[in-house]
Amino acid sequence: MKAKKIAALLLAASLAATTFTGCAINKNATVATLNDEDISLGLVNFMIRYVQASSDDMYIQYMGEGYWNQSYGGNGTVLDTWKDNAIEQVHELYTLKDHMSDYNVEISDDEQKKIDDAAKQFMDDNSDEAIDEMGATEDIVKEYLKLRLIKSKMYAAIVANADSTVTDEEANMAAYTMIQIDYAGHYDSSYQYQAYSDEEKAQFKQQADLLAQTISNGASMEDAAKAVGLTTTTGTYATYVDPSTASDDSEDSTESTESENTESSSPKKEDSVYTTNSIDSAVVDALNSLEEGQTSDMITTDSSYYFVRLDSKTDSDATESNRKTVKGNKDDKYYNGIISDWQDDEKWQVKEKQLNKIDIHNYFTTKTESTETESSQTESAVSDDTEFVPVTETTEAVQATETTESEQ
Repeated sequence: MKAKKIAALLLAASLAATTFTGCAINKNATVATLNDEDISLGLVNFMIRYVQASSDDMYIQYMGEGYWNQSYGGNGTVLDTWKDNAIEQVHELYTLKDHMSDYNVEISDDEQKKIDDAAKQFMDDNSDEAIDEMGATEDIVKEYLKLRLIKSKMYAAIVANADSTVTDEEANMAAYTMIQIDYAGHYDSSYQYQAYSDEEKAQFKQQADLLAQTISNGASMEDAAKAVGLTTTTGTYATYVDPSTASDDSEDSTESTESENTESSSPKKEDSVYTTNSIDSAVVDALNSLEEGQTSDMITTDSSYYFVRLDSKTDSDATESNRKTVKGNKDDKYYNGIISDWQDDEKWQVKEKQLNKIDIHNYFTTKTESTETESSQTESAVSDDTEFVPVTETTEAVQATETTESEQ
């Protein structure tokens, strides 16, 4: 889990305002309680609005104004998802705060001063209108920064006890070259899946047979692909298989459906820390049977014909990158297990009526004439991983003119 500079991200935004409805919520209201501690609605609202300010330009480009009220993957609106994520994050943050003494974690006077300075700078750098739109107060920003610093310190302290050693076998990534002919179907210009006709499938089979013959006659995969109007692709794959992901044949088979066009070597369990391949299990099996430089016979799955060559049993760069990924996954799994155990014994309650009061009426847009500001004073004090996207240019809040009363 890599550290990111939260204070610097906050200070990177210089907000200016145009027209507003304002932040019409009681920031001091209690939105959740953890044991005997109240969590303010203002903090959760600020977290959500900060995400919004960081995301508006991108989301509006693809989804239009008022996107936060649009359905998100059939699981509620974008705003609903942001609320769920914010509540989960704040639960984690306050759980960590409650257990600081377990790991002798403290916030020093110097660190607290840097947090205070960063919060003040954030308030000073932004207009009153924009601050009001984000629902920010100096105390809220201080609390947020303090909680993120606590998480950074607690994460490091917790995973220090994790057994996250990664063996060479677990990290290994091999390199391959591939030709794939998909004969099942394709997505048209309207992103609708269209199955190929029997006549088209027969043509693909002829193409695959010609490839097989050309390669059998000694041509390289690159030359053979070029001869039939195709190209080769290269990639790496994990040779280690997590024993906990073992499955029966019905689960391991590749299905050709409209909704699934991505194939994997094995179904990945939620708690698996190892890299799961994005290529069909039959292709992985074929690659594992080859020596370096060897090319497979034609591999037929339910949706594609494949030819693969094993270029290297160990790709050093990909292996070292995967080693870091697996180690991070092991650390995260250990950390999440500790958090889960703590939360099983907590009294946690969310006040949905208060959470439902968080709404969005205006959006933020990016100005092009501004530059990014960064404070080196706060970087070392407040750092952590974060889902919050940095605001790297000046933004302004704009009234969402297309948002109707029914959408709100």
